[in-house]
Amino acid sequence: MNDTTSPDTPKLGAMLQSRVPRILTDWHHRLLAVGGSYERGLVPRTELDAEMRQLLAALLEALDQGDDARELAAHHPLAQALRVAVGVRATRGFTADESLRYLQTCKQALVAAAREFPASQSLDAAAFSRIDALLDRCVGVLVGAFVAAREDVIRRQSESLRSASSPVITLWDSMLLLPLVGIIDSVRAQHISESLLEAISRSESEVTLIDVTGVPVMDTSVARHILKAVAAAEMLGTRVILTGIGPSTAQTMVKLGIDMSRVPTRASLKSGLALALTLTRRTIVPIGPGKAEA
Repeated sequence: MNDTTSPDTPKLGAMLQSRVPRILTDWHHRLLAVGGSYERGLVPRTELDAEMRQLLAALLEALDQGDDARELAAHHPLAQALRVAVGVRATRGFTADESLRYLQTCKQALVAAAREFPASQSLDAAAFSRIDALLDRCVGVLVGAFVAAREDVIRRQSESLRSASSPVITLWDSMLLLPLVGIIDSVRAQHISESLLEAISRSESEVTLIDVTGVPVMDTSVARHILKAVAAAEMLGTRVILTGIGPSTAQTMVKLGIDMSRVPTRASLKSGLALALTLTRRTIVPIGPGKAEA
C-alpha cells in the first residue's frame, strides 16, 4: 500500500516533530523504569541522549516516507541508527531483552505523544498502524544486529582468551617458557605454534620449555599438536624441554603409544628449568649471608 496522504495534510512524522522534546523526556523516563543496565548508567546520559535523538529523527523521517522505506535496507539511516545503538549495548553487557526494551519504550513514547493531539488534529487508525508497522520492522533489524554484534564480541573475546592462555614468557637470556592451560584443539594449536615460533625467532632462544601441567587431557591429538610445535621450534635452532608430565599422564601416553622419546621430558617445571640451565651452561648459586644487602 502506497502513501495516499493528501499534499495539504501534515505528515505523521512532521506532526510528531513538534513533540520531540516531550517524546525524548518520556522515553528516557520509561527507560529508567526498565531498570537493569539503564538504571546503572552503563551508557552515559550525554551519550544516551545523542543516541536517542539520532534514532528518533530517523524514525520520524521514515514515518513520512513511502512504504518502501519500511524495508529498512542496510544503508537506511534508521537501520544504521539501530545498528549503532545495538553495537553499544552488545559491547557493554546489555541483554537482548534490554536492547528490545530500548525500542519498545521508544514506541510507547511515540504513541503517547500521538494520542495527545487535539481533536482537530487527531490521528486516525492508519497513522497508529503505520507506527506499529515501522517499529515492528525495527525489531527485526535490531534482533539481527544484536546477534551479529554479540557474535563479534564473543569472537574477539575468544581471540583474547587464546592469547592470554598461551603466553610465551622470557625466563632468562635465550630461554623461553610456554605454559599450556586448558583444552588444545586444532585452532588453538595453530595459534600456539605461531606465537611460539614468533617469540623464538625474535629472541633467538637456545632453550624453550613447554609446560603441560595445566592440560587436562593428554591424548594422541594433543600430543600430535605438541610434537608438531616442537619440530617447528627445533627447526629455528632452539632445544625444547617438555615439563609437567605427571605419573598418570605418562601412563596414558604409554598406553596410547605416544612416542616422546626424542623430546627431553621432566615431571616438573623446576626440574625442567634445572635441565635448561645445564644446557645453556648456567647455574644458580645461593647468595651467602650478608650479600643480599649489598
